[in-house]
Amino acid sequence: MKDISLYVFDDKDELLDMFSMSGTEPVILNYPDIPMLHCVALCNAQDGTMFVSPPEKGGSCSDGFVSLKPAEPTRAEQGIFTSPSDLFYGELEIENNTTPAQAARQVVPVSRMTASINITLRGLQRLTGTEDGNYSLVVRQTNSRMNFDGTYGGTPASYSPPVTPGKNKDFEVSMFRLFPTVNAAGLTIEIYHNGTLLKDVDADSSGNPIVPVVGKTTNLLLNFEGSVNVEIQVTKWGETVIWKEYN
Repeated sequence: MKDISLYVFDDKDELLDMFSMSGTEPVILNYPDIPMLHCVALCNAQDGTMFVSPPEKGGSCSDGFVSLKPAEPTRAEQGIFTSPSDLFYGELEIENNTTPAQAARQVVPVSRMTASINITLRGLQRLTGTEDGNYSLVVRQTNSRMNFDGTYGGTPASYSPPVTPGKNKDFEVSMFRLFPTVNAAGLTIEIYHNGTLLKDVDADSSGNPIVPVVGKTTNLLLNFEGSVNVEIQVTKWGETVIWKEYN
C-alpha cells in the first residue's frame, strides 16, 4: 500500500473527517455523540493516475468517487483513459459505544478493485502481408469510476496500451489494469495497423465474451496464424501465461 486514505462518516452517512494513514499507525476516532460510524478506506489512490473526488465535510458518502483520467487530449473524443492504479477499497460500520479509557481496536478489511489483462498477438504479419510493425490497440469498454460505496459507474472507458514486439515475431501488451466492464458485458479488442482498423475481437474461439475479473489477471492470446484463434486463461493476480507455439 503506497497510500491509505480513511474517510469517516456519521450515522447519517455525512463526512466527519478524512485521515491519511500509514500501514502501521492507528487513527483515533473520537466522536462521543455519534452512535454509529461508517468508515471508507481507499488505498493506492493518490499516485496521480486517477481523480479522487471525496465529498466535502458534511457531504454525503454517495457524492464521493474515484475516476479514471482521460488520456492525452488528442484522444479524448475516443473515450480513451489511462489505466487505474492498483486500487484497494474497504468499508466498516462501527457501533460507537466505547470510551477513551476502553478504546476498541478496529481493522478495515480492503480488497482489490481492478482487474488486469495481458494480451499476446500472434501472426499479425501474416494478416497484413507485411513486416511493418506499426500496430496499435484499443480495448473497449469498462466503467470509468468507482463510487465510495464500492459500486462502479461513469461514462464508458476505453484503453490504448502500448503494443511491443515479443518473442518469435509475436507482439505483446504487457499487463495493465482496468475497471470491470459495464453490466458484466465483454471487452472488444480493436487492432490497428498504421492507424487503420485491421481486426476486432470480442469473444474467444468458443464464443465466450472477454470479461476481466476483479482481482485476477486475464491472459489473452489472439492468434491469426491461419484461422483466427482466441484463447483466454484467468490466473492469479500478476501471473502471466506463456503461450505455446504449434507448427
